[in-house]
Amino acid sequence: MTSQDLVVAEPSFRLVAAGYGLRWWGEGWRSFTQAPLPWVGLALALLVLLWLIGELPLGGVLSQWLSLPLLAFGVIFAALLRQRATRAREITPPGMPLEPQNEGALNASAKAWSGRIGPLLLASLLVLAIGGVVGAIIVMGLGALFGLGLASMGALAKMMTPGMGMAAGMGAMAGSVLTLLLLVLLALYLFSVAFWFVNTLVAIGGVRPWDAVKLSVRAEFANLAPITLFTVLLLPISLLAMLPFGLGLLVLFPVLSGASYASYHDVFGDAAAG
Repeated sequence: MTSQDLVVAEPSFRLVAAGYGLRWWGEGWRSFTQAPLPWVGLALALLVLLWLIGELPLGGVLSQWLSLPLLAFGVIFAALLRQRATRAREITPPGMPLEPQNEGALNASAKAWSGRIGPLLLASLLVLAIGGVVGAIIVMGLGALFGLGLASMGALAKMMTPGMGMAAGMGAMAGSVLTLLLLVLLALYLFSVAFWFVNTLVAIGGVRPWDAVKLSVRAEFANLAPITLFTVLLLPISLLAMLPFGLGLLVLFPVLSGASYASYHDVFGDAAAG
């Protein structure tokens, strides 16, 4: 075996239309309706586990670190359900009801997930580390810009007449703060969706953690329109899921898992299969 044989080609990704953001919601719902009882059981188990982890010392940090690997279980389960639905569709005669064989899907998903737990934990650690660095940079940048704004306001006030200086300075300061706030919110949003595909690339595609982080950032910016449409709908849907004592989360988690796999499948297809 030569050194060239050890080089693994980086998976390629596609650009999809903005409307795919709606399509992913539909695929997520279909994934849930294919096996609702296993999905609800899995969602309940993961939510309880995350709650228990949160009660431990440093539970907040632990839950953030472990949430990505735990949620990857749902992505793997959604992928397996979709594969079985596709197989059933291929062998079912036209006009006959589609009956995918879902028995043993959870056990098979657990086996596949356990084989990827190490890379998933490392990928989650990388995401947390990058998030900490970016957060620190944003905080320091805000402090520096705020100090600059105060200095500018003072200089402007001295240049203006006594009756107008403070009003003009405050107006300029307010405009600067609003612009800065919008830029910070935009930066936070872009960062929050930059790792959209990390879970699926590691859990389904078998991509190495650091390569998955880099590839996710590139694919996310290339497909920002559908991801933004999906995210815009996520906020009201999440609020609705929280209304009946949070019971809607037992449905929202499966739908998000199915949607996550659908987005990976549409953008990467089989190119990242490992």
